[in-house]
Amino acid sequence: MDTPKNMVKYEIYKSMFENLSRAMKAGFYYEGIFIEYAIFEDRLTSLLKYANVPYCNKNGKEDKISRKIDKIRSRPEFTEKFVRDRLPEGLMVQNKDWTERRNALIHNLANIPYDSRQVKEAAEEGERILKVFKNKSASVIRYFKKKI
Repeated sequence: MDTPKNMVKYEIYKSMFENLSRAMKAGFYYEGIFIEYAIFEDRLTSLLKYANVPYCNKNGKEDKISRKIDKIRSRPEFTEKFVRDRLPEGLMVQNKDWTERRNALIHNLANIPYDSRQVKEAAEEGERILKVFKNKSASVIRYFKKKI
């Protein structure tokens, strides 16, 4: 018997959030950051997909997370009051700032001394933002699905 696609997605998300919780409790902050980033990216992709906004370049490669955030901040599909109330500019700026902080940590991993405080703070900040963004984005995705 085939499992419906939405149930598979649900199980993946459930597992990711369980893994995020375990990573954070165990102090595996880089692992937490990787999971947070993956969830942010998936939510952003879903927002664009259900708003019928392209999220791939001309070669079929998915846009980077910062480009997805910029599209949500600037595209007319996201300016309706319902959507803007749930995805306000401040939340989108927080997402972009956190992503840039995360990228700096990841891309300079071998070039900077390990700063456990900085990595922990980034992981905790990502978790806080993600909790808000997950709920808000789910509401907007449901809204867009109703319009299809």
